[in-house]
Amino acid sequence: MIRLSALSAIYLIWGAIASLNDLLIPYLKNEFALSFSQAMRVQLVFYAAYFFLSIPCGLIVRRYGYRSGILTGLFFAIGGCVLMVAGSQAGSYAFILGAVFVLASGITMLQVSANPYATTLGPERTAPSRLTLVQSFHSMGTTIGPYFGAILIFSAVLAANENPLLAPYTILAVLLGAMAFLFAKLEQPAQATRKLTNETGILQLVRSNPRLLLGALGIFFYVGAEISIGSFLVSYLSEQNIAGLEYEVAGKFVSVYWGFALVGRFAGAAILRVIAPHRLLTLYAIIAATLVATSISTDGLLAMWSILLVGFFNSIMFPTIFALTIKEVSHEAQSASGILCLGIVGGAIISQLQGILADHIGIQLAFVLPMLCYVYIAVYTLTSLKNN
Repeated sequence: MIRLSALSAIYLIWGAIASLNDLLIPYLKNEFALSFSQAMRVQLVFYAAYFFLSIPCGLIVRRYGYRSGILTGLFFAIGGCVLMVAGSQAGSYAFILGAVFVLASGITMLQVSANPYATTLGPERTAPSRLTLVQSFHSMGTTIGPYFGAILIFSAVLAANENPLLAPYTILAVLLGAMAFLFAKLEQPAQATRKLTNETGILQLVRSNPRLLLGALGIFFYVGAEISIGSFLVSYLSEQNIAGLEYEVAGKFVSVYWGFALVGRFAGAAILRVIAPHRLLTLYAIIAATLVATSISTDGLLAMWSILLVGFFNSIMFPTIFALTIKEVSHEAQSASGILCLGIVGGAIISQLQGILADHIGIQLAFVLPMLCYVYIAVYTLTSLKNN
């Protein structure tokens, strides 16, 4: 129970880090006079780290165990936070993007280590529910992060402070340091420190388990849709035909989007015990696609709340796709986790593509891209996960 609680706290902090990108993007867009596609390079760099580092991180975790992987991830994330402050002080967009990559490298290691670690902390049959539970704390972080981030960043901008990123990223660095100290002191189960020497090659694992690639693609579209929506919320809600909100107020509504995901994950942890995971995943994907379509085709409060409500139906997607896909290769969970986490690069690619669409056809119509992502998830679940 103590280990699960410590892991949940780590999920909470890294959720806050990831969600701050949703505020970092509009801040940097104005600060450096960027287009939408240029500003989306924040997400491109952040989620590209998953693509380049997921498999190497998976191999490291195989060799040194979950505990070492989690501690390494925490230390890299601390370094990234420090570099974010330095980049902002230097007034360099390129420096900030480099800091984002270092920060994301730490989060990638945490993702690869913590997700399979969570599945080992109890019976296999309850793994989707347990992973959904710890992901709920990630959602709590994504809910808290934008609210306080909006206050710390945009109020500092209005006050003409020299470094609006100083306060939020310093606080995060301190919290990450505290969690690294705590996790290092906790006694870990054998699975957390076990080193695997009889390894199956990555290509061999994929060839013998083709569903891994389909699962990685499902995660690609889910993360792409969720991150793209969050990244555009501040700009979208500031549009006059949607809500016409000031950036600081719109930033707080990003917390509402992630807050719905938080509620959905706590609810999902219970619902998944009585409804088959693949059935609930299909239903949620269909509803999410419908809500995005509604926001695209309407204006005002209906468009605003339709897009915000998508957060609730995002709630179970990642942990359910992850747990159901990894179920058949539980003996190779470390490497399989690295392969599945490759799909997180969807946050980079889909958000960048949506930025290009927004520059050419407008921000509202650009939401057709995440809508299509949810359509894929519904089809994938019906065709590939129906027997789980």
